[in-house]
Formats: sequence, structure tokens, C-alpha cells
Amino acid sequence: MTQTHTADTPTVLLVDDEAALADSLALWLERRYRVRVAYSGREALQAFDDDVDLVFLDRNLPDLPGESVLEELRRRVDSSSFCVVMLSASPDDELTALSVDDALTKPVTKRDIFEAAARLVGDAPEAKLE
Repeated sequence: MTQTHTADTPTVLLVDDEAALADSLALWLERRYRVRVAYSGREALQAFDDDVDLVFLDRNLPDLPGESVLEELRRRVDSSSFCVVMLSASPDDELTALSVDDALTKPVTKRDIFEAAARLVGDAPEAKLE
């Protein structure tokens, strides 16, 4: 199904080396948002630009740590111009020290993802949460 988005539709960048998870998240979110997917830190750096409004960023990427990716993204554009949700397999107090907008512990649910996106860049249709 092709999605119609306007210029005001937020752009979400999903960064996770677990391709199945990243692709599932993209399928869920593309109904409401423009979605870009990256499976590594380096791909994330290539896919990111000032059009991105929200980044779901895996903390444990094989090529670059999520923290390093986040630092580079913040160097490129004003950090107030985009939001970051850090994804991690284990809850960790260090996540709050990263100054991210939200942190989710894997496994994440569709509801977790939509609620974070809605809170940070706009409402997601309730029907998509079921």
C-alpha cells in the first residue's frame, strides 16, 4: 500500500542492526510517517539529514556504538531540531545521561513505538495501535 504524505509529515530514521526488527518498525510507522531505515551506524550517518525529525537509535550497533552515532548526528545539525529514542536490550541508567528524549528497552511493541513517536513528533492514529 502506497502512503501519501505531505510536506509536514514527520520523517523518522530507524537505526537497528536487527533487520527484521527495523523492517517491522518501518512497516508500522510508514502508515503515519516518512520512514528511512539504516542497519548500521554508518548507514545512519548517510541517511540522516536536517529533514529527520525523530531517530530511533539502537544503542548496540556492530560498527559504531549508538552513543557515537548520536554525537555525530548532533554535530551535524542543531540537536533541538530532532528527537532521539534510544533502543537498548537492557535498561540502563546511563541512557538518561545521554540526554535522549526517550529510551525503550527491547523487545519493543508496536504500542511503545507509536506512543514514543506520537509524544515526540505528533499523534499516531489510534487504529494503528491495535
